Amino acid sequence: MYWITGILGLILAIGPYLFGYSSNVAALWTSILIGGATFIVSLAEALQADRQQWEYWTAAILGIAAIIAPFILGFGNISSAMWSSIALGVLIALFAGSKVFTTGRT
Repeated sequence: MYWITGILGLILAIGPYLFGYSSNVAALWTSILIGGATFIVSLAEALQADRQQWEYWTAAILGIAAIIAPFILGFGNISSAMWSSIALGVLIALFAGSKVFTTGRT
């Protein structure tokens, strides 16, 4: 599951250039920071020998942050930025959250 959240994080990080909202500073840096952090957390999960749940909790929190960021940071008026952040945030939160709640505690 970590590879799915990693790919989604990477898409979120490069989203400003893919979807054409790189001119908005708030949307640009929000996407880069949240997407990059999600990618790094997913990479950490991939490289660890002992499987823990903190990576999925962190990815789920980052997904929720991506969902609410357009409204808090004021780029909700840019539809491509808002919808890509919300859609990718929902997917990240769902995939990471499903892993948290379907596996036993370690």
